[in-house]
Amino acid sequence: MTEAPVLSARHSPAPGGLTGRGQLLRFLVVGGSNTLVTLALFVLLQHWLPASVAYTVVFALGLAYTTAMTATVVFGSRLTWRTGSAFVGWYLLVYAVGLGVVHVLEALWDPSSLATAVATVAVTAPLNFIGGRLLFTGPRPPLD
Repeated sequence: MTEAPVLSARHSPAPGGLTGRGQLLRFLVVGGSNTLVTLALFVLLQHWLPASVAYTVVFALGLAYTTAMTATVVFGSRLTWRTGSAFVGWYLLVYAVGLGVVHVLEALWDPSSLATAVATVAVTAPLNFIGGRLLFTGPRPPLD
């Protein structure tokens, strides 16, 4: 009878299921809840505000929530002033990209508020995951 191979400690999943798959799942839950609420607010606010202003309002609300949750819940890391500030900086860069998407869409055609919101999220969500993962996870061990 052959025994199953035993993984060394450096190849086993991190405590608490902090594997890449677990991080992605938690990112989807935290980001999904943030996205659903801000998406609904974005669509609603566009009835009274220009799309760029509505995006800015919901972005600021989402940033507060996301910064508080990404380090601890998604990546199992301790949030420090340094990492939190770096994440906010990254998020602001992603905001500029999202705002660019809004402006390009409005320049090319007259999209619905829902189409504008969905396109913006489709571009910015992957960028936020990548930034959070780079900032809140330590260097990976070599794969040997």
